[in-house]
Amino acid sequence: MSFFPAKDPAPGDARAADAIDLVVVPRSVDVGHFAVRRQRPGPGQQRRPLVRGGVEDPHALEVQTIELRSVVLVGHSYGAHVVIDAAARHPSRVRRLILVDPPGDFTTWSAQMREDQIVPYLASMDGDNWRAVVESDFDDALVGGTSATAAAIHARLATMPHDAMRSMARGMMTFGAKAALERYLAHPGTSVHAILAPPNAWPFSLHVLVPAITTTVVPDVGHWIMLDAPERFIRALEEAIQVGGRRP
Repeated sequence: MSFFPAKDPAPGDARAADAIDLVVVPRSVDVGHFAVRRQRPGPGQQRRPLVRGGVEDPHALEVQTIELRSVVLVGHSYGAHVVIDAAARHPSRVRRLILVDPPGDFTTWSAQMREDQIVPYLASMDGDNWRAVVESDFDDALVGGTSATAAAIHARLATMPHDAMRSMARGMMTFGAKAALERYLAHPGTSVHAILAPPNAWPFSLHVLVPAITTTVVPDVGHWIMLDAPERFIRALEEAIQVGGRRP
């Protein structure tokens, strides 16, 4: 992935002192891993890592305060939950969230649905056949995408450690994303934009649960939008960073 310069505020903008000065994006489709770089370091300043995150500690992404006033966090898939959690804990430091085809909030499912579907799914992640279970899920998510994307994702899955995948599955199914987003958006000046694949329109999708989330839908792609349509994804991401996207 790339890093994108933030749009400088117009002269006289009351928020000029809080202009976005860092954009954090996934460095790969390995969910929960991030690369960071300062956007406009001042005289004599060095570029330094300012954000940490990873599947070993799935909701431990921390926004450091050194010389930072405003940050945009971008998370894809399970990584969207990671950045939502970070923003909810540090709303004054995160100007905007950009969620790339995020999972929904499974904690909003009824108790019966969770018992019938989520409990058996998590139990299957503990068994010897866990990789086949994940492959089936990934195949569903790949629908609408390219064969090249499918080959790349299956290659990554083949080397994915069991513990990492199990940790992500449990985190995804138990994280209260809706409540965390509402806490974040209650802070003045915050915003959330979602870049979506067409199937992401379920009753528990985050932009359905939280109508304040603006959206861009990229047509003819699967879940890995940045691999299926990189140029269209970059355009959508740049727009979301610069202007915050459009209301659904």
